[in-house]
Amino acid sequence: MERNFHCPFCHGQLYINERIILSAENENGHRGIILLTPDLGDYRAIKHPAFEIEEGQHTDFYCPICHADLIVEKEDKKFTRIMMLEMGEEYEVLFSQIAGERSTYVIGDHSFKVFGEDADENTNFWGEKPNY
Repeated sequence: MERNFHCPFCHGQLYINERIILSAENENGHRGIILLTPDLGDYRAIKHPAFEIEEGQHTDFYCPICHADLIVEKEDKKFTRIMMLEMGEEYEVLFSQIAGERSTYVIGDHSFKVFGEDADENTNFWGEKPNY
């Protein structure tokens, strides 16, 4: 399955050598580069050991090309937003900015997928309960 990830602002490619590359800033104002796996629901990351991000800490993510702030706020929560191209379709990929919180949302024109044990699958991203 061919996937590509890009910045929602400059459309620069963020996917290099099987990793999504983002710049980040922790709560203490320290900055670094983070490499994320493209496998949705896999929360492993590579970073320099000196760039510390503690469990539960808020981390801001930025495009390493245009330096745009990738934060989007919904329901009083902050998420990082990047775009994914898969099989000719474009999706928004939103993931939690809290270290250790495992929640990822993939939003398409006609689809909504949830990944991670901290994501609520019964509530959509805008807080609406499903109608049965």
